[in-house]
Order: sequence, then structure tokens, then C-alpha cells
Amino acid sequence: MSDSLLTAKQVAELLAVPESWVREATREGRIPHLRLGRYRRYQPAAIDAWLTANRHEPQAANRRDLPSGPG
Repeated sequence: MSDSLLTAKQVAELLAVPESWVREATREGRIPHLRLGRYRRYQPAAIDAWLTANRHEPQAANRRDLPSGPG
């Protein structure tokens, strides 16, 4: 195994969110994790893929929202 598994605390630090959010998201199945008996661990590559899949890009402005040119 090349990447070390992360704890909820480490994922929280990585995402800049409270550890309680990571634990809640884990319980609800919203964030990828591994079950190791009573422990939950996180693969860095899976977290990166999850972030990419959940990235929200700003929508392009629609033409009528743009300021009109001189005229």
C-alpha cells in the first residue's frame, strides 16, 4: 500500500472542516471511506476523486447579465 490511510481528524484538517462534519458525512455515506472493524479510514486518492466529482464550477454569465457595450 503506497498511500497511508487517513483518520477523520486528518481528513478534517485537509478539507478545513470540523472533525464532526467528517464523522457525520462518513455515517451518512456522503464521503468515501473504508470500514476496518469499528474504525473508519480514508484513502487520499479516494478523497481527491470525491473532491473532483463534487466540485461546483461557477456558471458562465448569460448574455443578458453582461453589461451592454457603448451605445
